[in-house]
Amino acid sequence: MKVIQGLDSQDLPLSNTVVAIGVFDGVHRGHQEIFHQTAREARSLQATPTILTFDIHPSQLLAPHSAPGLISTLDQRVGLIRKYGEIEAVLIAPFTREFASLSPLRFVEDILIGALGARHILVGADFHYGRNRAGTISTLLSEGAERGFAVTIVPPVLYQGARISSTLVREALAVGDVVAAADLMGHPFVYSGVVVEGKKLGRTIGYPTANLAPVEAEQIAPANGIYAGIAYLEGGRQARAAVSVGSNPTTDSDGRRKIEAYLMNGFQDDLYGQRVDLEFRQKLRDEQKFASLDDLTAQIARDVEDAEALLSQA
Repeated sequence: MKVIQGLDSQDLPLSNTVVAIGVFDGVHRGHQEIFHQTAREARSLQATPTILTFDIHPSQLLAPHSAPGLISTLDQRVGLIRKYGEIEAVLIAPFTREFASLSPLRFVEDILIGALGARHILVGADFHYGRNRAGTISTLLSEGAERGFAVTIVPPVLYQGARISSTLVREALAVGDVVAAADLMGHPFVYSGVVVEGKKLGRTIGYPTANLAPVEAEQIAPANGIYAGIAYLEGGRQARAAVSVGSNPTTDSDGRRKIEAYLMNGFQDDLYGQRVDLEFRQKLRDEQKFASLDDLTAQIARDVEDAEALLSQA
């Protein structure tokens, strides 16, 4: 799969493409259906199945105070699109003020036709484009009829009667239901961080943890609590993990939210400065304040045992 960074790339313009447009945050099962239909249409036209996505969520620029947190980092999005295997090219357009100011007509002429050479466009039912979101499904259909490209509106995929959306995934994560989030996405939620120094309290009680700072500050984490998961490390290594998300109320008074992973099976490597991708499998319990450090240590031992038992069944 070719990844094209920016609208000034030497890999542009493309020609003879079938293009799906979207942020595709979380790359959930609704997005995957769009990819599948894009690939199917491309095969019928002997064209290249292509994705147009953006480096940030448009709301981060246009409405930063109400912008949603991100389920996936940009490299996770690209990796998941590659994983599902049907797309041959991805154009990552920088969502800048200049890009946001394109009129709907300029978006069609300069991006869809000029840069991508689109013969067929696939979008979700709530798609808007161009300055002030003035472009609609109706205007895109009209432009297609005039300029010779087809447009398909891909219907939603349902989960327990509700339309699968990135918002629905965020709502599941907000209550710690990582199992439901994985069902909606078709893959587990993964949080990407870089290991930084913490208080090193875990070492003194026999449970050293990797403290993570986010790779992308906008990425969300699940609700506070203790989780079982898998830590994917640099060099292709992995380890089972008991993960704490929260403010550590027993030992810390700053109220700051932290993400820490205890890596099991005697893992003791120095990970400072390294990237760790935490795959959340299941919530074990809510965050809790204990009366003493001994009580906390005893509960951590039970958490590790519970996480090990759960992950052994996977």
